[in-house]
Amino acid sequence: MRHKLSLLVMVGVMVFLMSGCNRFLVGPTETETRTIELGKAETVQANIEMGIGELNLSGGASNLLDAEFTYNVAEWKPEVIYEVSGSRGRLNVKQPAYEFEGIPDDDVEYTWNLSLSNEVPLNLDIDLGVGESNIDLAGLNLTELDVTTGVGQSTIDLSGDWDEGFDVRIKGGVGDTTIILPREVGVFVELNTGIADVEVFGLVREGDNYRNDVYDQSDVTINVEVDGGIGQIELRLSE
Repeated sequence: MRHKLSLLVMVGVMVFLMSGCNRFLVGPTETETRTIELGKAETVQANIEMGIGELNLSGGASNLLDAEFTYNVAEWKPEVIYEVSGSRGRLNVKQPAYEFEGIPDDDVEYTWNLSLSNEVPLNLDIDLGVGESNIDLAGLNLTELDVTTGVGQSTIDLSGDWDEGFDVRIKGGVGDTTIILPREVGVFVELNTGIADVEVFGLVREGDNYRNDVYDQSDVTINVEVDGGIGQIELRLSE
């Protein structure tokens, strides 16, 4: 009950801060596609920054990025910038800077469907605001992952048989965050949960931390650090 009350209080405060006399100017719905080719880059730093809306992210792109954007607030047309310096690429996908002048109505549409290449090593940084996110990372060639969730519901899927280990940092916000972990490679999870509620399924507890059954046997290890906010965090192994 205390957890639910704290969550309601926090959401109420954010709603109050975002409230104003004006509303967002909703126009006709636009759907745009963008394709970014890898070029000569051998590794890529990919930054995804979304202030409000729904993010669906997966691998399997034919290019570095295959994207579809749907929105009906003209000022929120997504910005996509890609630069290559030497053998390193830098991809930025972001919602334009804005100030809240009201609470988005139900008729506001803002959805990103993004696919990234499985082939190139990626250092991936995702920064989310208000909304829902479905982040399916299976099959990607990750070298590092940072995710900051905001207000809403997030699913981060790390399942799969990874060839190389990497570090993951997840910072929770307000809402529910589900983290799906692989069975096939070693996983160690360090939890710094604050006042968040945590539910764990299929992992072995070691103090305040958790690991899967193959952690001591696998040649590959994924190290996950989770900093909780207000809400619920669920850790579970893939099916």
